[in-house]
Amino acid sequence: MTRRHEQIAHRRKLSEIRNIMNSMKTLAMMETHKLERIIETQTTMIATIENIATDFLHFNPQVLPDVEPTSNIILLIGSERGFCGDFNEKLVNKLEQSFSNATQGDTTLIAVGRKLHSLLDQKNNNITHIEGTSVIEDISNVVNSMSEILAACKNLSSLYALYHNSQHDELIIERLMPPFKEIHYEKTDYTTPPLLNLTARDFFLELTEHYLFNSLHKILYISLMVENQRRIQHLENSTHHLDEKTAELKHKINTLRQEEIIEEIEIILLNASNI
Repeated sequence: MTRRHEQIAHRRKLSEIRNIMNSMKTLAMMETHKLERIIETQTTMIATIENIATDFLHFNPQVLPDVEPTSNIILLIGSERGFCGDFNEKLVNKLEQSFSNATQGDTTLIAVGRKLHSLLDQKNNNITHIEGTSVIEDISNVVNSMSEILAACKNLSSLYALYHNSQHDELIIERLMPPFKEIHYEKTDYTTPPLLNLTARDFFLELTEHYLFNSLHKILYISLMVENQRRIQHLENSTHHLDEKTAELKHKINTLRQEEIIEEIEIILLNASNI
């Protein structure tokens, strides 16, 4: 009797865990729906900035930095919460493969997300840890933290972002600074230069600021999107495993109950024969 009650209590606990996981999965699905719309808008915003930069740099190429930076800053976008599989492990492996000198003095690593922090070498002075994003509303605070760290860097550096991309869950290494390295400004649809209220250099600095600000938002949105997709998949697998375990327990409970009924019948028959 006690053994069957233990199995019933175990099954009840598994049911409670499954309900919690199902709620987490529902929240993750809601978050992905919101992120889909935001990412589309953010991508359009960056494309507009790049079009403006293309026209501007065609007539003002002299504002681009002449010297290639000798140091690197790497943004490693991990997760703040768990239940997303090997999301953070893949980032660390990619970092070691692509940036073999990531722990040397000429490279600064900014690790975003608490779950990522435990995977990195805490003794390395070149690693700066900041909290990551759990929901969309956290992203502005993370961008502000990044901006403060980047503003404190005195030397001109190459800024890279390593993050999960929503296309086939690929890992992307995107170079953000110096800006507009990937655009081709040799050709333009306009024959006259744009009229500016600022000097070309000041305009370029403000355009770079807008570009970096929006790019950081886009990267965090995309990373959070993939994280939630991985969390949904992970929780679906976990709830499926719990369902199988619950079914096994139900079968065991029914078997134990049948054994108890047989024992009770045997006791009744034994008492009847004695009488």
